Amino acid sequence: MRWDQPEPNYWQLSSELIFQYHKLEKGMCMPGKPRFFGEQPALDTIALVERWRAAGFPLTDPVYLGAMEGLRGYRERIRRTPPKLEETAARIFPALDRVLSGHEPATALATPMPFTGQKPDALPALTDLCHARRSVRAYADRRVNLADVREALALAQLSPSACNRQPWIVHAYQQREKIDSMLELQNGNGGFGKTIPLLLVICVEARAFFDGSERNEPYVDAGLFTMSLLLALQARGLSSCCLNWCVEPDTDREAHRRGQIPESEKIIMYLAVGYPEAEAVVPRSARRGIDSFLKVHA
Repeated sequence: MRWDQPEPNYWQLSSELIFQYHKLEKGMCMPGKPRFFGEQPALDTIALVERWRAAGFPLTDPVYLGAMEGLRGYRERIRRTPPKLEETAARIFPALDRVLSGHEPATALATPMPFTGQKPDALPALTDLCHARRSVRAYADRRVNLADVREALALAQLSPSACNRQPWIVHAYQQREKIDSMLELQNGNGGFGKTIPLLLVICVEARAFFDGSERNEPYVDAGLFTMSLLLALQARGLSSCCLNWCVEPDTDREAHRRGQIPESEKIIMYLAVGYPEAEAVVPRSARRGIDSFLKVHA
């Protein structure tokens, strides 16, 4: 999959748009003496915004609004440190003014923003949450509240990803027949699969990546997202169990068919979700010692 398809589609265009304007966001957050930067990413972002509008994609989409706020923040930034070459200024400022004309600032998406991540008082809660999170294989006969799942997904959405492209897609199945059909194709749910009340299939949209050099990134991004999701579910009283997706190509294609999953979405893993049985037990799952995997280089 490459970003050179003639027909625009949401995933390709939104991913390319994020890829470009995130360069501007990062540039505005770099340390050191401020200086002019980012002419080409800015021009590329402007071109993509105009393609977005021409394609008729919604102007209320967070990706589009993020791009517009990125361009607005960038314009303000380079007004303070303009380019030294007049021809560069003649290219960049009129283009920014043109594309931002009529744009109402979206304060909630303004960039850059102050860093507020220093919260040492959160450590006890995180420690308790990490210790409480275990792979549960005994679920109560109780339908999962999808509102809780949506809230967990909103937190998982904050996970880092390459260029902030957020390529993950989650398919949720609640009907017993559909869950059983999907689980038939997975080899790690024996003995408890029939008790799973909600099955999530974590996928990654291939069109979010530009070529084969990013072949490993779907697994990295999906792994970061899924770990955040596990903790967010745990915080809402929902237990989970990761189910590996190590299958032959024919089985993968069958899962796409049964689950009505588009071909462009790569299945990364299954995730069982539910409320634990009152008497549920879990493996102790001893962890390796830190010194077995930490390699400190002087």
